[in-house]
Amino acid sequence: MTSRESTAARWILVADGDEAAANRVAASLLQARFRAYPAARGLDALRLARRHRIGLAIVDVDLIDMQGLPVVMTTGDYRPATEVEARQLGIVQYIHKPVDLSRLDLVIARIFAQETELAPPGVSG
Repeated sequence: MTSRESTAARWILVADGDEAAANRVAASLLQARFRAYPAARGLDALRLARRHRIGLAIVDVDLIDMQGLPVVMTTGDYRPATEVEARQLGIVQYIHKPVDLSRLDLVIARIFAQETELAPPGVSG
């Protein structure tokens, strides 16, 4: 099975704050026979992710209604180089497996608290 055949059964989410860019990338993927759906807003992207079996997400850092998406990475790979690479990619937290659920709760609370502090008045996270 080729990579195109294995990916074709899944959706590719293209989330870009520039709606024209999202549409252009999604159209190109559709021409290449991938299932792709564009979104310019983070909330729309999240709805699509719930509705379709997403195999890949191509996500802009700045969407119309949200900036960035914090990513917490879990892994059984204990090599220091792996953590360094993940942090260089923008992973906000790196947690080794087995996941300590108490630590995960703290990480989530910290991330959501930061989002609430940064939200404009009248907008709740």
